[in-house]
Amino acid sequence: MNDRQISQLEIAKTKVRQLLGGDTSGHADDHVERVALLAERFASECSESVNLQEVLLTAWLHDVDDYKLVGKTQAEKLTNAVDIMAQAEIADDLSQVVLENIAAIGYSKRLNGKQPQRLAGKLASDADMCDAIGAVGIERALTYACRHGGRIFDPKVWPNVNLAAHEYNADGNTHDTDGFINHFFEKLLKLKGLMLTEPGRAEAENRHQIMVDFLRTYFHEKNAPEWSEFLEEYLRSIN
Repeated sequence: MNDRQISQLEIAKTKVRQLLGGDTSGHADDHVERVALLAERFASECSESVNLQEVLLTAWLHDVDDYKLVGKTQAEKLTNAVDIMAQAEIADDLSQVVLENIAAIGYSKRLNGKQPQRLAGKLASDADMCDAIGAVGIERALTYACRHGGRIFDPKVWPNVNLAAHEYNADGNTHDTDGFINHFFEKLLKLKGLMLTEPGRAEAENRHQIMVDFLRTYFHEKNAPEWSEFLEEYLRSIN
């Protein structure tokens, strides 16, 4: 990127940090920065050429209008992303493709059959989903559970492994089977299969195994053999 593009990106970063710095839902600026760094790495490993400024703007702005943070009405309009790019003086054509990418990123959108079509959007999407899994993903899921209802593991409450889009975080509320451990089966263990690029698939494979190892150990230490069996059956069903 040239000096002007770097300057524009720095303005966008500053605005994002101001907007998301106090978030407690797992979408704070530290998450966004990790996603941007990972998306940049994926871009460098990708066999196809891609506009790095588009990749980084998509990654940095992908959560500024998340429906869990701003509500579904504003989320659909991408108000914050539009404003930030205007303040950073991003060209209209680049702004439009970044908005197109952002509008298609997110697990709930994938449940509805929507996904990014541009390579930059695919790279940012893979980076975003990778940050939800692995060791950091476990930390984020546990933090979220502790701050929203507090259910960690209830051996009597089995996950809804076929959670539909309208049930997943409907209207910002948790669903009946939601909880830290159940979240692995309802979402996190599925993400490996949703990667759109080769770099994303390679990274997701490693992070997926970290979660599997954690769950196997967790159920063993919890003396929950029925959950160990459930895990192995579940893994067979998604592989």
